[in-house]
Amino acid sequence: MIGKINAIVLEAIQKFNPNINSIHINNNILSLNNENIDLENFNLESLFESYQLKKDLQNMDAETFFNIIKLNAITILSNETGEI
Repeated sequence: MIGKINAIVLEAIQKFNPNINSIHINNNILSLNNENIDLENFNLESLFESYQLKKDLQNMDAETFFNIIKLNAITILSNETGEI
């Protein structure tokens, strides 16, 4: 279920900012260039709960947005497992 939500959220974000269209999601694996992020335990919607990312998102490039997701996903995973 979370994979479908993440795909819908990414699609909406890409409609809002076409600069992010180079980010792809398949089977809940987010990818940009040759780097992948497994979003198994991460909901992209959660990015918009903790701070006002929407304001910055309009002018953001794909690499910056991908790095924000990566940092947040790593944080969630490390909090769940106790490892970094």
